[in-house]
Amino acid sequence: MSVMHYISADKELPIGGFGFKPIEGEEKRKYLEMIYQQDESARKGTILELIDFEEIDFDSIIVFRTIEDASGIYVYELSDSEKDVVQIFKNRFVYRLEGIFYFSEKMKERNLEIYKARKKELNVLFEYISSNITDEEIIEVYSCEWGKWTEKPKIITEIDLSTFVFPEEFELRCGEYIIFKKSKST
Repeated sequence: MSVMHYISADKELPIGGFGFKPIEGEEKRKYLEMIYQQDESARKGTILELIDFEEIDFDSIIVFRTIEDASGIYVYELSDSEKDVVQIFKNRFVYRLEGIFYFSEKMKERNLEIYKARKKELNVLFEYISSNITDEEIIEVYSCEWGKWTEKPKIITEIDLSTFVFPEEFELRCGEYIIFKKSKST
């Protein structure tokens, strides 16, 4: 089962990747040179053994220091096969949303680095929503199984971004429809 996430607004939203922190410039060049210059015996038994380093366009490689730096969200236009999901939303602009949207205390105990990365993805999502919503608007998020785009939501949640604080555990659950809003500023 693949859980898909969709986001909708009454205006066009920015598409692309958000929240990622790749290393750039000289630091990236030095890191890639180090990998490239490893002798062949260091590559044996690893995926690096399968790579022809002479054919690589190093400018197209993205390098991250940590899992948290490599974490973020993607917002895409819908594919033709996903178009039916628009029926779920009140807003007219609908996009596919990618990320791993959950974190828990148990995750924090087991692997702090993964916990930080997952929490960051949700923070990036909430920042993305907050930066694209005004007091009068709503943004909708719906999560469902791949191919089950027209199933009615099982859980309906409303989140006011003006007062929301992440609890100890949070996730975008399959079958959940969330309405995001901001209380009017006074």
